[in-house]
Amino acid sequence: MRGTAGGGAATGLLPGEYCGRRWLPIAGDIALAVGLLVLDAIGTVVALLIGIDYSGWQSFDPRADNSDIHLTPNWLYVGIAGGLILLTAALLYRLRAVVSTCLQVLVAVTVMLIAVAGAQFDEEHGARADASVSAASPGL
Repeated sequence: MRGTAGGGAATGLLPGEYCGRRWLPIAGDIALAVGLLVLDAIGTVVALLIGIDYSGWQSFDPRADNSDIHLTPNWLYVGIAGGLILLTAALLYRLRAVVSTCLQVLVAVTVMLIAVAGAQFDEEHGARADASVSAASPGL
């Protein structure tokens, strides 16, 4: 007889019946987590390389003087990569992949902290360089 299974509300399910979505098997979840970790690392490195400011760089000119070019990364791109990693964690949560979700959140927070720390370091380093340049040339 269907009705109140186990003394609960009238659900129409027998005590052994399953309701709701199933969880991703643990082996599949771990494999997914490892695969996404590799993709996260590749994506973060690509974001860092895309964000490097190399204006004035002439790579194929052998007579070019590239000694005054400083390659400075734009940490905004790395922060955006961290946000995208966090969005994939939300999708994995919908898939009910617990291990992958936890790992993606951990990686996203780490990438975002690296982006913020890098931006703060560059800002402090730039402020010191500006102060030393203004102190070295007071006539400007």
